[in-house]
Amino acid sequence: METIERLNKIEGQKVSAFLSGRMYYFRYLAEPTNVYFDRFPLIFVTKKRGRLLEGINFHYINLKYRTELFELMRPFFDTDEIEENTRLRVKSFRKIILESKKFRHAKVALHRYRIENVRSKIIMLSPASWDSVILEDAEKFVTGAGGRMNSEKVFRDSLIKSRRKK
Repeated sequence: METIERLNKIEGQKVSAFLSGRMYYFRYLAEPTNVYFDRFPLIFVTKKRGRLLEGINFHYINLKYRTELFELMRPFFDTDEIEENTRLRVKSFRKIILESKKFRHAKVALHRYRIENVRSKIIMLSPASWDSVILEDAEKFVTGAGGRMNSEKVFRDSLIKSRRKK
């Protein structure tokens, strides 16, 4: 029987581990050396290796680009229609975000997380809620020193990074 849990504004199934291709929400405490970080990441896991986790954190992207990115991701889901067992095909998706300019927002939102720095229950989100949960303003950015960081500034920084030529 699955346990429905709520963390902040987000509701989903409480799980004990991360799986690639799924969307998760949790409380996180980054290393103090980070300039700023999202205290409540909302990520699609694209890679898990040992105690490290990598994923697209939608909170680094403003709402307009979140929706655009989600629509661009649809061909990378393993089912044509979003169903309860839908997952992101991470191998092909990771490759394309690193190569295609069309996925520049995903590349900017790609972050790594240490599993030992997760400070809450892990909420796995139902695929049926993915398109609505990405629009929730559940992000909370803080500086490495513990101060608050304005979300609009983070969105602007991400947009500037996405436009840089590399």
